[in-house]
Amino acid sequence: MILFKVNSKSSIYVRLLYSMAVLCLLTALSSCSDDDAPAEIIPNPDSEIYFTKSLDFTSDSGEAILSFTTNKDWSINVSQSGGDVSWCTVFPNKGKAGENQVLVKVIRNEGVDDRNVVLNLAAGDLTKSIVVTQKQKDAITLTTAKFEVDKNGGEIQVEVKANVTYEVVIPEQYQSWIREGSGSGQIIMGDKGHNQMHESATRTDMDRTMRKFYISKSEEYDKREGEIIFRSGELEEVLKVYQTGGGILLLTKNEYTVSDKGEQITVELNSNFDFDVKMPQVDWITTTVTRSVSSHTLYYTIAPNETYDKREAEIIYYDRNDKSVADTLKIVQVQKDAILLSQKEYDITAKGETIEISVETNVNYNIHIDEENSQWIKLVQNVVTKSFKQDRLFFHIEENSEVKSRVGNIVFTSIESTLADTIRIIQEAKQIEEKHVKVYVEKAGTLKKLLNVEANLITHLEISGFINGTDLRLIREMAGIDYYGNPTLGQLRELDIAQATICSGGTNYSQYGSSVNIDNIIPGGCFSHTNLISIYLPFNTKKIEAQAFFFSEKLENISIPDDCRSIGWESFSACGLISVNIPRNVSFIDKLAFNRCYKLVSINVDSENRWYASIDGMLCDKKQETLIYYPAAGKKIINIPNTVKEINEYAFYDCIYQEKLNIPSETVTIPYGIFKFLSGLSFIDVDVNSACFTSIDGVLYDKSVSELIACPRLKDEITIPDGIQTISPFAFYSCQNLRVINMPNSITMLGEAGFWGCNSLTDINFSDNITFIDDNAFWECTSLTSMLLPKSIAGIGDNAFTGCTNLTKIYINREEPPFIEKRTFYRTNGELVIYVPKGCKERYKNSETWRTLNIIEME
Repeated sequence: MILFKVNSKSSIYVRLLYSMAVLCLLTALSSCSDDDAPAEIIPNPDSEIYFTKSLDFTSDSGEAILSFTTNKDWSINVSQSGGDVSWCTVFPNKGKAGENQVLVKVIRNEGVDDRNVVLNLAAGDLTKSIVVTQKQKDAITLTTAKFEVDKNGGEIQVEVKANVTYEVVIPEQYQSWIREGSGSGQIIMGDKGHNQMHESATRTDMDRTMRKFYISKSEEYDKREGEIIFRSGELEEVLKVYQTGGGILLLTKNEYTVSDKGEQITVELNSNFDFDVKMPQVDWITTTVTRSVSSHTLYYTIAPNETYDKREAEIIYYDRNDKSVADTLKIVQVQKDAILLSQKEYDITAKGETIEISVETNVNYNIHIDEENSQWIKLVQNVVTKSFKQDRLFFHIEENSEVKSRVGNIVFTSIESTLADTIRIIQEAKQIEEKHVKVYVEKAGTLKKLLNVEANLITHLEISGFINGTDLRLIREMAGIDYYGNPTLGQLRELDIAQATICSGGTNYSQYGSSVNIDNIIPGGCFSHTNLISIYLPFNTKKIEAQAFFFSEKLENISIPDDCRSIGWESFSACGLISVNIPRNVSFIDKLAFNRCYKLVSINVDSENRWYASIDGMLCDKKQETLIYYPAAGKKIINIPNTVKEINEYAFYDCIYQEKLNIPSETVTIPYGIFKFLSGLSFIDVDVNSACFTSIDGVLYDKSVSELIACPRLKDEITIPDGIQTISPFAFYSCQNLRVINMPNSITMLGEAGFWGCNSLTDINFSDNITFIDDNAFWECTSLTSMLLPKSIAGIGDNAFTGCTNLTKIYINREEPPFIEKRTFYRTNGELVIYVPKGCKERYKNSETWRTLNIIEME
């Protein structure tokens, strides 16, 4: 051992020097250890997924935290290897060893493609990459936002570009005239020859498809608008479809040939507007004035032609608003040297016969019967009179052995000219000999096997035993209608299944009728559209379902059994029933069970029935306090029984023949709009002792004469009494003879559809105190051209003036815009001008609902 000896002062320096040496050695050893250790970057648990997969953002702006631990100083940068990366930033971009956090921020992606960048995180010689991905902005784009289609319709095509899955929606209100065509949705190939739509972050193109839509021909007078919506979640694009309307005016016959003796002709037109008529400047055609049921049926008298030349004239029917919409009737009156046939049409029985035809002529003519019809129409004798004025021709019509009728023509043509005339022969089908069949069906579904004759030839069928859906399908075919609703040659007219039992099972009896759960039921639509004249239902029938006999127009007799409890919706709608007997156990009759039975005279209820009663053919509740239904062919003067307190809303649903209505003193409830069905009504009378109602000049009011409830539809003039405050809903519904209405200043409210369809109304003078005009108030009042609304008006309802196609001027004295709906002036004249008080135009233009209208200030 070597010893160093130092003095005390020197010893302090030595010890200090020694300590510094040891410290330096330890630091050197430590530095040597850190420098030599491998670099580490350890993601914190909440950030590990970013390192192993990716850091994903939606298309919106956003931010995320990267948390990690490293044993060396670090830095991070956004890779500049591809395109613009300014949308992604990091902070801080460097730091010391230890636990660290980096904020990654992205701005909103306004593009339609995904985008990504790589973040390079480096510590020492170790680098880890984090992929940052941002979704694209979801987009659906159309090559056009609208299509304008003419009234003939046709196909439209639109290219759709999208980077999302979308659906095509045609709103229900447009589905009647817009539908997607076949082959729609075909993918358009991209520039690289394949579908360019991918789910990966490197997507560069949007999916392109061609959508095709078919627009139906428009039969509306006015332009119509529709929408097709392309939707993905809350994202949607709307394609507007505008289709021009236009007047439709069609003559059922464009030319009439009249003999030189003259006659009256009937002209029928179909149109969707009120047309004008331009008569020719001749004295041999005159209009015959009649009380025609339809304004589209016209009568003309053609004077005798005393000349030896034929004469022609044209009557033009046109739209006063668009004279290009017109049709022309040509009237040709032959000269005396014409081919005149004694009769133009012959109805021949199936057995055939010989007919005599008289031909008045002074020209030579040929007779032509086409080859097919010449087999059963044959000329057998030709007698020519010496006067050459009249020929007598005899044609024999052969017997028709077919079960369908046939039609043939005999054409007479002048040899010297184009003059010709035609006789039409209509021969009825072979009359099937009545075949009565009675059969017992032991096993349901075997009816066809038990019939020993051709099923379609049976006219009367009586069944006992058990029948199911298979048998009902056969019966329908025998009665003239098949599974799909097409006519058959079946001749069944009378069906008696009183002793039969209807069972579930078998095939479905029709395309829409199920044979499940039909035990002891006449199922829905079972006998609809058949040719049955009479039917006896099974004694054990519990229920007659909806539309069971719908549109069986020939059905005159129905036997409803005592066991029946329910008669469903439209079960006998549009049948030929004359009277109906309701048995004692029926507890439910739908309010429209007998609608459109225009031959129905009476409904008779069994006196033991606990729920219903009948009075003079009317259907009432048992207490006879509610009038439920008045038969369509009932008496023309409706005398409501004195016991009736309430009238059902559909009581007069089919009353088109009734002319007068008498309301008794006990009646207290009359629903609004109940009289709109009484199209032939001219007078309403109320018992003077009524506490609720009164009538003045045939018009119905409340007892205090403060509310006008109903004006008969055939009224042509009315004076509304002072004191009336309310025009009730439907009060003047379709009063097509009314021309002018003067309202007293007491009126404040005009109810829903108050003047609906008053198409002759040319002038209406509003009360100075009216505050509200309700929905549909003047729907299709096509003769209105202008009106003045007082300053009291505060609101106008939806569709209030819809279809007022000649309304061009509305003057409003109110300074503040009244409340209106978006469709208040729907389908009005495109030239409609709203005149408002001076200085108020801006107020109206600032209103969301008024701003789209043409607003002009009054002088």
